Amino acid sequence: MKTPEERIIERINQEIGSDIKNLHKSRNLVKEYEKQLQIIRSTLSLEDDIQNSVIKTALADAGNASERIESHIAKIDSFAEALDEKIDFRTSIVDGAADNLEKISELTHLLEYFKIVRDIQEISHELKSCVGGRDEAKIVGFYLALCGERESSNSIIGRLQNVEAHHLKTFANQTANYWHDILLEKFSKDFESLLKTIRWPYLGHASEVLNPSKDSMNKLAILAEHLFLIKPPGDPNSEHVVLSPGVTCPPISHPTQLLIKPFRQRFQFHFSGSKQTNRLDKPEWYFTQIINWAKDNHIFVGENFQVSASRAGLADFNVRLEFVRGLVQLAMEKLCEEIELIAQDEHLFAHLLDEVLSFEQDLKDSLNYPNTFPSAISVLTQAQYLVKWLNIERGFTTNKMDTIMTGDSPWEFIEPSNFEELKIPKCVDQFLHLLDAIRERYRSLSQPGHQLQFLQLQLELIDNFRRRLVQLYNTNIGFTKVLNAVNYLTSVLREWGENVHYLHLHAALVGPDAEEINSVFEKPVDELEHWQRKLVKELSGRVVDDIKAKSMSYRHDLWVTMPEQNAKEPFILSITAGEMFQIMMQCLHNLETDLSANVFGIVLRLIAHQLDDFFLDSMIMNTKFSTGGAAQFQFDMTRNLFPLFGQYIRKPELQFKSVADSCILLNLPRGSAILLHETLRDSSDLESHRKSLREVKVGNLMPPVALDVLERRTDICF
Repeated sequence: MKTPEERIIERINQEIGSDIKNLHKSRNLVKEYEKQLQIIRSTLSLEDDIQNSVIKTALADAGNASERIESHIAKIDSFAEALDEKIDFRTSIVDGAADNLEKISELTHLLEYFKIVRDIQEISHELKSCVGGRDEAKIVGFYLALCGERESSNSIIGRLQNVEAHHLKTFANQTANYWHDILLEKFSKDFESLLKTIRWPYLGHASEVLNPSKDSMNKLAILAEHLFLIKPPGDPNSEHVVLSPGVTCPPISHPTQLLIKPFRQRFQFHFSGSKQTNRLDKPEWYFTQIINWAKDNHIFVGENFQVSASRAGLADFNVRLEFVRGLVQLAMEKLCEEIELIAQDEHLFAHLLDEVLSFEQDLKDSLNYPNTFPSAISVLTQAQYLVKWLNIERGFTTNKMDTIMTGDSPWEFIEPSNFEELKIPKCVDQFLHLLDAIRERYRSLSQPGHQLQFLQLQLELIDNFRRRLVQLYNTNIGFTKVLNAVNYLTSVLREWGENVHYLHLHAALVGPDAEEINSVFEKPVDELEHWQRKLVKELSGRVVDDIKAKSMSYRHDLWVTMPEQNAKEPFILSITAGEMFQIMMQCLHNLETDLSANVFGIVLRLIAHQLDDFFLDSMIMNTKFSTGGAAQFQFDMTRNLFPLFGQYIRKPELQFKSVADSCILLNLPRGSAILLHETLRDSSDLESHRKSLREVKVGNLMPPVALDVLERRTDICF
């Protein structure tokens, strides 16, 4: 807030300002302030009874208020002193009790600690007393009280998860491990004994019959449930089985291990050591054995032990598939032992590849084995063996491509009638089957990065095949066959690019957040389409050049002196046009026979457009037409050229727009022609020119070109 002096100075500055000429205003300002002071003095004058009474009352009220304030301040000071005394007293009590409270907390923790120790000892004592009895459910219950779910507070191990007590945890885990081993051994012996009773496993022999009694299966199911429940106290993720540095398998539940144990013994007997069935060049023997065992027993396992797993709380657990996975792991272990030795021989490794891929496919087709499960193919996708696999694929496919291109009649069309319009050369069909075979071999790989390496191989082969076609198109193979090959290859690659398999690879290559979804074959398709356009243009140019070479006599016919046709005699094709139309008809027929339908359509339209330009530029614009010559030219074009192309395309006149319009202009009635000529020559309004041309059904020629065509007529005087 401003002081009185500051407010006065501000007022003077406002009244007088910075101009020295305004100093005379200071007298008025002084008089104004003196007048205001006089008014204030009269207002506060004690001589005035009324004013004196008001002032006295105000002063009295102010004095009373001041006394009350001082009284309240005194009370507050007194209360503050009393409060400080009480706070000091309470603080001393709290400070004195803090040590005791800390000791109480420590004693509480210690009491809880000893309670847990007591619980562990009591559970251990109960297990010791009943482990030899027959109440198996009670035994399992005590064990679960000690070591149940890791995240549950219903077990000792679960209660200790978030407790900082290293020695207590160690004691609890050691106790749990001790009883886990004892109970696992006890139930495992009973389980294996019952398996022998039911004559497990079924090995596919005709003399064997797996027909267990209901009582035996009930006991097995109960024991399996107990074994599912008795889990070790450690972290289950740490129990992965490492078959090699690059191949690991999740742990297999103990009941499934016991079911697989007899198969493991037989597998090791037949496929290890010096047995005749243990051969590096015959991996299909043990793959076939694994498949047969799985097919013969997986349904029995699922039907009889899935309920046990569900009762043990394993809701999403599939016992049947885990049993198959355990058998597959036998093959993976065998493969890990032999892969390094097999990889030293390219033929053995190539044979192994075929057998592993066949094994994987059989697992998926007959047993619905998931792609996410461990598989024998994961052994082959270790870095050093994946490189060797790719090299074998590259070498094999390159040699196969050589065989395709130099084999028996590689350029013959394939036979099925539904492919007749495509005119597919055999070599292209075989090459695409080769590419698809590569896809079938690598599509079962679980890692997108591995699949992308095989995709790169496919792209290399496509580029290699394209280069081979480039080298062949100018040889005696011929334009049309190479064009058919390029056309079919392009259409198939474009279709493959929309396949889910290749769309997934595109997502893996560019990421799922890519703004645009493209084909993984976009680059090779663009290259093939560019080359196809070049070939089509060159082929159509060659055909048009042949036609032009036979058109000289026709172009130099006596159009300017040709008499009018007798109305009683029909028109016939110009004699000079015969050779030109003959070569034209022969070329179109050959192209239709040799080219696939869509390529032929493109070539045909290019030929028509080039001939349209040729007839306009090289003939019409270089010739004068009499009335008879114009009529004959119109007959040759509309009754011969158009129907010739009409055998292959609808409305051929749309492909010869310049010729069609020129025929109209050359054969307009003389009066209409003169009027149109004057309009086009004299007026500068482009829109009126176009309107006049549309009235005579000429819609494609520009007005200046139409004027030139009209001036080709000899019956128009200039």
